[in-house]
Amino acid sequence: MFSFFNWRKSPVEKENPNVSKLLNTIGLKTAKAELYLQALRHKSVYESSYENNERLEFLGDSILDSVVAEVLYEKFPQAKEGFLTQIRSRIVSRSSLNKLGFALGLDQLIDAQMSRDVKETSLAGNALEALIGAIYIDKGFTVVNTFIRKKLIEPHIHFDTILSHESDPKSRVIEYAQKKKVRVSFKTSLHQKEEPQSFKSTVVYDGDEIAFAFGPSKKKAEQKAAAEAIGILRKD
Repeated sequence: MFSFFNWRKSPVEKENPNVSKLLNTIGLKTAKAELYLQALRHKSVYESSYENNERLEFLGDSILDSVVAEVLYEKFPQAKEGFLTQIRSRIVSRSSLNKLGFALGLDQLIDAQMSRDVKETSLAGNALEALIGAIYIDKGFTVVNTFIRKKLIEPHIHFDTILSHESDPKSRVIEYAQKKKVRVSFKTSLHQKEEPQSFKSTVVYDGDEIAFAFGPSKKKAEQKAAAEAIGILRKD
C-alpha cells in the first residue's frame, strides 16, 4: 500500500523539498501536499493554529490512541482494561513518540525555531502525531491504520521489551497473591517441539487459570503470562 511509482510533484513539493522527502519516506502520493507541509510547521514559526501543526497533532493523537488500543485488544485477548491502558500509555508516551519521530527522520524536516537541540524537545513526536492527522484527512482511516501498524508498530514497537519493563511481573504476581493469602502457581510446558521451540505458561490463581502466554523460553513465557495476569488482577 505504501509503495508507488514516481508521480509529478505538486507546487508545494517543488517549493519545499522537506515535504517531498516526507512523502517519499512514508511512501505516499498526494494531491494535498499542503496538509503535510502544515504537519511540519511548529508554532515557533507559525503562530496561527490554522498554519502550524497543533490542530493536526490533536487529531493524530486521538487516532493513534485508537489504533494502538485496537492492536493491543487483538494481541492480548485475555487482558483486562488496566493492563491494556498501561501498555498503551507506554507506546504513546512522549519519549516513545519522539523515538518514532526520529526513526522516520522527522527531526530533520520540522520547520521550527528553537534555542535547544531538537533532541531535548518533543518536536519529533508532536510532528509524528500531526503527520498521522494529515494522513487521516488525506487518505482516511484505513490508510492511516495501515500506516501506524506497518510503518510504526511492526518495525519499531517490541512488545517483549515493553512487557519486560514491568519490574519482574512474576515476582509481583507472587507478592500480590501472598498479600491476598491466595495460592498462585505457573503451569509451564513445551508447547512446540519443532524449531523454533516455544513454551506455554499458565497462571493459576486461587485454583483458576487466569492468564496464559507463549515464549521462546520457560522464563520468558512465565514473565509474559505474569504480565497479563497483573493487568487482570488489578481490575479485581
